[in-house]
Amino acid sequence: MPEIKICGLTKVREAEYINEASVDYAGFVFYEKSKRNISIEKAREISQNLDKKVRRVAVCVNPNAELIRQIEEAGFHIIQVHGDFTKDAMAVCELPVWRAVNIGGAEELAGLEAMLENTRKIAGLVIDGAVYGGGKTFSWEETVGDKRLQELAKSLNQKKFILAGGLHAGNVAQGIELFAPDIVDVSSGVEGAHGKEKEKIMEFVREVRKNG
Repeated sequence: MPEIKICGLTKVREAEYINEASVDYAGFVFYEKSKRNISIEKAREISQNLDKKVRRVAVCVNPNAELIRQIEEAGFHIIQVHGDFTKDAMAVCELPVWRAVNIGGAEELAGLEAMLENTRKIAGLVIDGAVYGGGKTFSWEETVGDKRLQELAKSLNQKKFILAGGLHAGNVAQGIELFAPDIVDVSSGVEGAHGKEKEKIMEFVREVRKNG
């Protein structure tokens, strides 16, 4: 059964939903262009309300060394990196890294394995939709037909394979069947007009545990 990550927490009450659903990971976004962007201080406040068993993931895009240091000082367990991961940022990073890749089609699978071998600090691969935070899946049918993604997932050894991008209660069972991920990662799929919704989180979690 895959583990579950709820990403993009912005409110203290959302930590309570995470706890009640017994979710494995909580994600916090540090990216100014995201509507889920929050400060390190706000993330600390929300984190104080999470059960200790919930692992906290800092999600960032093109992080510099200073942001990496701030994330580590704030007590996060994992850093999820989209975009560029410079040598300077990589050098100071002591946390396990989930390397995220945005997939628009099967052609973008080329070179992923080489990227993962770039540093031993990489502990997982996040396959996301074409636009980060866009709430849309990548081309599942095209990618399944290509087979490279499944082969890559099998070659990860101790690294985690995280399926993201457009997941919700209505399609997560299909995603699990097609890709057999270690972790499923949802954000917009459990949101309403005012952020994360408890019932949507519960429904998503039920579907994962029923079909995992």
